[in-house]
This record gives sequence, C-alpha cells and structure tokens, in this order.
Amino acid sequence: MNAITPTDSTDRFMDLLARHRQLIYKVCYLYATDTEHFKDLCQEVMINMWTGLNSFLGEAAESTWIYRVALNSCVSFYRKHRPRGINVDVDQAIEIEADDGSHTEQLREMYRLIGSLGKVDKAIVLLWLEDCSYDQIADIVGMTRANVASRLHRIKQRLRKQTE
Repeated sequence: MNAITPTDSTDRFMDLLARHRQLIYKVCYLYATDTEHFKDLCQEVMINMWTGLNSFLGEAAESTWIYRVALNSCVSFYRKHRPRGINVDVDQAIEIEADDGSHTEQLREMYRLIGSLGKVDKAIVLLWLEDCSYDQIADIVGMTRANVASRLHRIKQRLRKQTE
C-alpha cells in the first residue's frame, strides 16, 4: 500500500479549493460582518479543510464534507469573535456571479435577507439553494430530516413576509 506524500495532499487540497472555492465563499459571506471578517472566515475554513483532509475518506460527497467544514468553521469562529452586527458590503466581500447584470440586484437582496437569519437557518437555506436534499441537509447540520423540513418551511414563510 502506498503512503500519501505531502505533495499528494497538497495537490488534493489545491484541487478541492479550485473546484469548491465558490461554495466556501458563499458560506463565509453569509457569516461575515465585514470584508476583513470574510477573509478571516475563508482562511479559517481553508485551515480546517487542510487539517481534516487526511481524515476525509470519501464516505460523503466532497461538497457535503466541505459544507460541513465551512459551516462548522464559521459558526465556531463566530462564537469566538461575536460580531457586532456590521453588514457586509457585497461589492467588497465577494463578487456574486449572475447569469447577466439584471439578476445581480435580486441576488444582493436575497443575500441580505438570508443574512438576517440565525446561524443554523442560514446554513439550511444555503444548502437548500444548492439543491441539497433534506437528507443531505440533515446530515450536514446535524438534525433530523423532519426538523429540516419544518424549519425550512418556516424560514421560507419568514422570508416571504420580509419581501412583501
């Protein structure tokens, strides 16, 4: 059996980052309070991905593992640093990719509304928007499928009321 070399780990890590950078940015963006906080969160996620890389056995999809690492990293970082309610400037923190310019304002409003949610609710909505199944969301956030379905229903109602 061949041992994993440091070069193999580095290549694997860089490949994961290249393929899942936007996923990391989305999670960090929703938990960031400003541009510097966003950068700190991204760095924290990448550090935790690197330290946990050899323990990732591929039992779940890469994206599921990265979501779990990113969400746990952001929530832990948030608890340590207790942000003071400063809003993130979307233009400075992350470039939101839209199909064309007409969707950019809608995406900004969506991120603003999602940003007003609690930590767990943000995670649930983000995963749902990424087309994760209720079972996948439950696995990532550590709750039952029924609880995910119920919370997602209430979150959608709350967001609808905010847009009226």
